[in-house]
Amino acid sequence: MNPRRSHYVPRTRNGRVATIAFLAAILLAQPPIVHGLMNRIEPWILGMPFLFAYLLAVYFLGIAVLIRAERKGV
Repeated sequence: MNPRRSHYVPRTRNGRVATIAFLAAILLAQPPIVHGLMNRIEPWILGMPFLFAYLLAVYFLGIAVLIRAERKGV
């Protein structure tokens, strides 16, 4: 009888790459980086303070990783 494999552990190379890319994108939005390096208002980007534009880009990156993983069938 085969032991059950966890659904939390990626089984393929594409799954591992997608998991690492998503975790990296999420880590870019966490306090050590956001509060220490990116917490500033100037310059304004597309009418938004720098911090908001940075977070928007990071969240879009995370969403793009999830969409790509879904399209590849991971």
